[in-house]
Amino acid sequence: MEIQVRLDEADGDLELRSLCEWLADDPAVGRSADISLRASGTKPGEMGLAFDAVQLIVDSLFQLSSLAIAIDSWRRAYAARPKMTIERNGVRVSFATSDSDGARSILRALEELERASGRGDETGGSGSGGGGGGAGPGNSAGGGAGA
Repeated sequence: MEIQVRLDEADGDLELRSLCEWLADDPAVGRSADISLRASGTKPGEMGLAFDAVQLIVDSLFQLSSLAIAIDSWRRAYAARPKMTIERNGVRVSFATSDSDGARSILRALEELERASGRGDETGGSGSGGGGGGAGPGNSAGGGAGA
């Protein structure tokens, strides 16, 4: 399963690099996922960020709750708390900078992505269990995580 995390209001690569390093250093996420920075797809002559997302490649046993806690921890430690978008198989869920529900909102968003995009995914589920909010393609997660 491939998951991409974007920082919608990032000023540069520094924030993405910080998140990537944070996730790689997290014991539960770093040992269970292949984590890298994804190069942006700018056209020749266009200016843009060198990277546009943190990409995670995980297997079907990966615990989405571990990723939710790690992302929430980074957001709490990082003063700017930029708006984030998480994508899987073209389905996107965004979180506002003012989201106070933390890891629960992030987990709901990740579970919604799994449900929405997992139907055609041969890798199966995550084993994370739990209920979810009402997010859909291009929509924000429920539970106060809207933009």
